[in-house]
Amino acid sequence: MSRPTLRHAPSRRILAADRARASRPFLLAALVAALFLVADALGAQAILVAPQGVVLDARTRTGSVELYNPGDRASEVTLSTLFGHPVSTPDGEVTLHVVEQPDSTHNSAAAFVEPFPRRLVLQPGQRQTVRLLARPPQGLAAGEYWARLVVAARDARPRTSDDSTAAGDVRVGFSLEVRTIIAVNYRTGTLRTGVTIATPQVQVTADSVIVRVPMHRTGSAAWIGATRVHLEGPDGSTVPAQTLQTAVYTTLAPRFAFARTSAGRGTWKVVVHASSDRPDVVQQTYLRATAVTAEAPVLLP
Repeated sequence: MSRPTLRHAPSRRILAADRARASRPFLLAALVAALFLVADALGAQAILVAPQGVVLDARTRTGSVELYNPGDRASEVTLSTLFGHPVSTPDGEVTLHVVEQPDSTHNSAAAFVEPFPRRLVLQPGQRQTVRLLARPPQGLAAGEYWARLVVAARDARPRTSDDSTAAGDVRVGFSLEVRTIIAVNYRTGTLRTGVTIATPQVQVTADSVIVRVPMHRTGSAAWIGATRVHLEGPDGSTVPAQTLQTAVYTTLAPRFAFARTSAGRGTWKVVVHASSDRPDVVQQTYLRATAVTAEAPVLLP
């Protein structure tokens, strides 16, 4: 079970001050900036979610996740689903691409996977199991269908902040929300997966060697694995490898950056190895695939 972190990307946790009330309307605008400072100081009420991904199949159509409140305040939790999958940004960062209204061209399970319960209150130190039930439409074609479970948590009692000014006392009530988003995949029929890697794209700058790894999923299900990249010198020396846990739903081109100080001059080689060996993934639902490698030369002047 991993500890939640706060990120701006929609693929993980989102911190928001989403409700403010002031007894002096003309002071509300001035208090907005202060409200975010107070929110940051107090911290957000995060709920731990395990596992990080759930696979449902046509035979059982059910699954579960466990929620845990590690904080010292009661937390109000709301669960919902959406359709999204990892993509690469133009600069190579991996983020979650969300489609608000997926159509028939998307392998979406968001409309037929339901969490129970949808709302609950977790007391400090309390655990709660949430059941997931798939109700696919009749005649659903064989394949893998994707959804994301959104676990939104906020303090059951809004925090307050007092501010005394010449105009009088102002009290602001606000609620901090943390969203944890995990993958939920529904499978029907016989599935297989795999990945191909095109020639790595290499850019040499004054201080870095930047590698982009174009990856394309094959088969009928998402490829879940790890991508390892290292540099190999003309004398056989190597720069320490970097490894990224990778989920390729359609295409992906993650970015790896190596410091020039780690590599001498000459013609080096970029070596990429992608393997579906992931011990952190539930093995009973794991789809294995043949490991693949790719190489590209790089001249370091």
